[in-house]
This record gives sequence, C-alpha cells and structure tokens, in this order.
Amino acid sequence: PLKRKNVDFGGGLERIAAAAIDSPDVFKISLLQPIIKKLESLSGKEYATHTASMRVIADHLRAAVFLAVDGCVPSNKEQGYVMRRLLRRAIRYSFDLGIEQNFLEEVVPVIADLYEADFPEVKENREQIIAVLVKEEKAFRQTLRKGLRQMQHYIDDGLTGEELFTLYDTFGFPVELSIEETYKQGIKLSDNWRAEFDARMAEQRQRSKTARKGQFSGGLEGHDPIHLKYHTATHLLGAALRKVLNAPDLQQHGSNITSERLRFDFNHDKLTPKEKQAVEDQVNAWIDADLPVSFAVYPTDEALKMGAIGAFGERYGDKVKVYSIGEGDNIVSFEVCGGPHVEHTGILAEGGKRFKITKEESSSAGIRRIKAVLS
Repeated sequence: PLKRKNVDFGGGLERIAAAAIDSPDVFKISLLQPIIKKLESLSGKEYATHTASMRVIADHLRAAVFLAVDGCVPSNKEQGYVMRRLLRRAIRYSFDLGIEQNFLEEVVPVIADLYEADFPEVKENREQIIAVLVKEEKAFRQTLRKGLRQMQHYIDDGLTGEELFTLYDTFGFPVELSIEETYKQGIKLSDNWRAEFDARMAEQRQRSKTARKGQFSGGLEGHDPIHLKYHTATHLLGAALRKVLNAPDLQQHGSNITSERLRFDFNHDKLTPKEKQAVEDQVNAWIDADLPVSFAVYPTDEALKMGAIGAFGERYGDKVKVYSIGEGDNIVSFEVCGGPHVEHTGILAEGGKRFKITKEESSSAGIRRIKAVLS
C-alpha cells in the first residue's frame, strides 16, 4: 500500500492551472488565452459567443504545432493523417468565425511564442513549423469552399459512402469532417455509408499497392550490384543532407530504388542550388574516402538510444539491424536498415561513376523529393 492516500481525479495540469485562477475553463489559462485573444482579434467575434469554434481551433493548432516539431507533416497515412485531420477541422471552424482568409501564419507564431521558452525545439524549428502548417492551409482552402458547396447538393437526397469518398478524394475532406458537417447541416446519411466508403478506400489502397509492387526495405527492388550501390548511396544522401543543411532532425519520408536511379523523400524546405551542390559534393567525398560499411543487430531501444536513425513512421520489432558507414570517430551514417549494402563506399565509384542529383522537387506539404544517379 502507498504511504499516503491519493485521489486520482483525472484533472491534468491544465485543469489544475484553471483552478489556480479560479476558472472552470482551461482555455482561460495563460498557455491558451493568448491564442483565443488572437482569434477574437482576427475574427471580430467574442469567445463568449463562439466558444466551441475557438476552442477547436486553439486546441487543434497547438497539437499540430507539436506534431510538426517532431517532424510530422500532413499526409494521408498514419501520424500525418492525424495531423491533416486536426488542421483541416481547425480551418473549417475558422469559417464559422468569418475568417475566410489564410490565418495560420498569424496564429501559429502566437503558439510558438508561448511554448518556445520551455521547448527549445519549437524555437529551433519555428520557421519550418510555420511553413508546413501554412502550406497545408493554402492547399485545403482552395478546395474547402468547393467541397462545402458540393455538400449542398446532398441536402435533399442524403449522402452515400460513394459521395463521402468523393469528398475525401476530390475535395480533401477527412471522412470524420464530412460526417460532422452532415450533422451540422441536417444532411441524412445512407444506412450503409460506412461499407460503401470502406469499399472505395480498399479499391484505392489496392491500386496504390499494385503501383508499389516490388518495393521493400525502403524501396529496394533487387539485390544485384547496382541496387546495392544505390541503396548505400541513399544512406549517404540522407547523412549529407543532415550535415550540409545542419538539420539533425531531418527524416526519411519514403524512398525508392531502381537500377537507374534513387529517390529520397525528406522533411525540409526547398534546397538552393548551392545547397544541392554541397550535398552532392559531400556524398562524392565520402565515396572517394572508401569508407567501410558494416552492420550489427541491437535491441531496438538500445539502437535508438545510441542514435540510430530510422525511417519516419516505421514500426520496428524487438531487434533491429543497424548499418554503419565509416568507423571509429568517423561514422558518417548510423541507420536502422534491413540491408543489404556494398562493403565499402568506393565501390560506388567503379567505372568512374559520380553521384549526381538530377532533380529536387516538392513531394507533398513540407516534404521534398530528390532523385539522383550514379553516372
């Protein structure tokens, strides 16, 4: 038994903070009230009369900021989809406040100001956080009005799973947002909307799966020598990006390797020509250094504590294989990877080949894509 009797009342720090100022409303505390005040200023509306909308926006944007701090970007899968749902619901509620222009660029800095003293990573990544969230807002606002108009067509006849999928696929409405909208507008849902929607989603996933057929271990398609070279080059590219851009938190958000090129997706802003050249030069310098490539198996927790880098959103088992490029005090890459790789980086230069970035472009909001070759 515990020495002292305690009562777990489920309050949480924010409710305790609210009680400390003698308020039943957590949105009156000092970490949330400035966000509410900013929304009042932007909308010309009062919190007292638009409580629900302002609470949703403040809560969701704060959560999205901290997801961005951890390297998450809006997407249609896993953590990225949670982030996208939060942002798009917040944007939808801004319409109820009469805010029809982009507003995240003004609200997100307020959130950053509140938290950067206690969370230095917020300050360090401030500009990237703002850029990621603002880009998602701009993309969604372009289709939000069209999607809301489209929903008006369903008021008389109701909404089916097929139409919910259209709102999701064409207008970017997360299904939860569409369902919430039907309740607000009094639109009837078909009895089997869930089965209809799930069937269309399954068809889409199957198409995506077919398009990705043959990809595994980070997009590696084969074990022949050229694939192994490109696989090792992918690790060198990731390491070079982190070094040149001074971005230790830069993460891989997807990759694909064929016999002709590598493709690497990562979270960052657009690279300048000077940065691209510096990354290219760094990879070639490591190739010329003929660094050894080796691997060891570690318990997953131990590998991560040692600083092993993994792919963003990847789930690992109890043990992982970690590949090192370099040795001693000169390890340039230390990544969780199933392999296989070449035995030393000099192999990538066989036949006079050099590493060359052929394209750098946007893949999605906050995500850049590099294509590169050994030629």
